[in-house]
Amino acid sequence: MTENNKKNGISAGNGSVVVGGSVSSSTIVVGNNNTITNQTSQLNSRFEIIYRALDENKTLAPADKQDVKAELQEVQTALAEPKPDETFIARRLRNVKRMAPEIVEVAFETLKNPISGVAEVIKRIAKRAAEESN
Repeated sequence: MTENNKKNGISAGNGSVVVGGSVSSSTIVVGNNNTITNQTSQLNSRFEIIYRALDENKTLAPADKQDVKAELQEVQTALAEPKPDETFIARRLRNVKRMAPEIVEVAFETLKNPISGVAEVIKRIAKRAAEESN
């Protein structure tokens, strides 16, 4: 079999995997101590933080929250694409910024670093609690 692969221009060493055709959105796992990450699940967990911050926002009207959430869902869908459209995403985030600038800040922090995004949410909640107690 190895001889046949060499004739076709495919050469793979021990433990290698050769796949022909499109494997878009597929997971292929072989062998020794592989680490697998699923970008979509990571993206989903990060957006859960952003959606939670949106839900906890007391200053936005329910209709505005729905609009912001719809824009964020479009951003999430676009980011999950193999080649995200940067201008599309930038337009959506500008729309969100007009409606809820604090949510865009949380989104940027969360998408850059999930722990930083959670810290940003907690910082805002603490600030709001301090303001309410005064």
